[in-house]
Amino acid sequence: MKYIPVIGLEIHAELMTETKAFCGCSNSFGQDKNSNTCPVCLALPGALPVLNQKAVQLAISAGLLCGSEITPITIWDRKNYFYPDLAKAYQISQLYAPICVGGGLEVNGRYIRFNRIHLEEDAGKLLHERGSSIIDYNRAGVPLIECVTEPDIRSSDEAVEFVEKFRRILIYGDICDGKMEQGSLRVDANISIMPENSIALGTRAEIKNINSFRFLKRAIEFEIERQTELLSNGGRIVQETRRYDEVSGETFSMRSKEDAHDYRYFPDPDVLPLIISAEDVEEIRNTLPEPPNKRYDRYVNKYMISGRDADTILAERATADFYDAVINEGADPKAAANSIKGELLRLLGEKAVKEIPVSPKDFAKALELASNLKISQDGLKAAITYMFQTGEGIDKALKEKNLIITENQDLIKAVIAEIVAEDPDLATRYKAGENKLFSYLFGQCMKKLKGKALPQSINLELIKELTE
Repeated sequence: MKYIPVIGLEIHAELMTETKAFCGCSNSFGQDKNSNTCPVCLALPGALPVLNQKAVQLAISAGLLCGSEITPITIWDRKNYFYPDLAKAYQISQLYAPICVGGGLEVNGRYIRFNRIHLEEDAGKLLHERGSSIIDYNRAGVPLIECVTEPDIRSSDEAVEFVEKFRRILIYGDICDGKMEQGSLRVDANISIMPENSIALGTRAEIKNINSFRFLKRAIEFEIERQTELLSNGGRIVQETRRYDEVSGETFSMRSKEDAHDYRYFPDPDVLPLIISAEDVEEIRNTLPEPPNKRYDRYVNKYMISGRDADTILAERATADFYDAVINEGADPKAAANSIKGELLRLLGEKAVKEIPVSPKDFAKALELASNLKISQDGLKAAITYMFQTGEGIDKALKEKNLIITENQDLIKAVIAEIVAEDPDLATRYKAGENKLFSYLFGQCMKKLKGKALPQSINLELIKELTE
């Protein structure tokens, strides 16, 4: 029997606020253990929470960028469970009136729906060291949004692309930094399978806390295979929470899967309901940056670059912002795209940077010089490299690297004559019909002239020399 995968995701994204969700402790990563704590996030008796307004604004921003409806009156609930990293033994969350409802994203022509995006506080972190476990409460109380999709996803590749697209939206919106390796963005995947042509969903298993795209793909594929093999052999799927082991590439059972009633949700008496007016929503909407999908449409339809080039530029916001700035300086969009995705990204390597160490104005001027044949394409690459590595401008790059082309026809002729004289047999063989030798001789000329002549000038003079 053929089975169809049915996948829903729960994406937890920590918000880029200065302080935590319900207290004034710093929301910063990498500090000494338990240094960002106070009576509120440690749940000491008598400590009361105060809602972070910035966290609310960022949650609304995420909903607006994803097409969600904003709930006018949202309430806070206590999600009760006991675990060492949860000092209060409950989490302040939203079940009955989430801040954002509905919306979704298009992936490969299919619309993946959101059920909700709600705001909640993060738990602390258990650290296992030298055979013992300790708790770091720095993360406790950090504000995060949980994006819950409908079970609309049908493959591991679709799941990965959805998370990538959502992550990019959050980064471009200054909502979450998207650093999965630091836990800023984590994914739970709910996976089931159902017989082909069936409409009844199967029993799902939840894979918790996946922190990379590669592991998300592998975990989903393993779980689909595990469930398919189990059902094909007459077994049954149990509803449970599982974890993905990165070394073995397998999922393992952790505990039976809880439903909402198991958490004994009830309204939090310490946090008042939040009223969000239509004017508040419009004020936030008017401050939203251009989302990546709109930028993609502009790059492809207005600037006429390829979809692949647009995707490459949009992969990092710093790169896209730099591209837009270069275009605003008057650069040709296609030339700018070619140099950014080629030379600039080569220099950046795999590093994600917030600021590229080349000014858009100098970059645009270098492109203009290449377009006007004042410097060669190799000279353009050399200029970009020099500016990137030194932080100096284009004028200094031209002077230091001696890049401006000042053509000397006598010099071109002399270099060509010298190369032909070094091996006269090459010219004889070219005249005899070995046309491929022209490329070799042309390359030798370019090498000796070191960018001090235009390729078309070398081409013309070389043809004259070989045919006379």
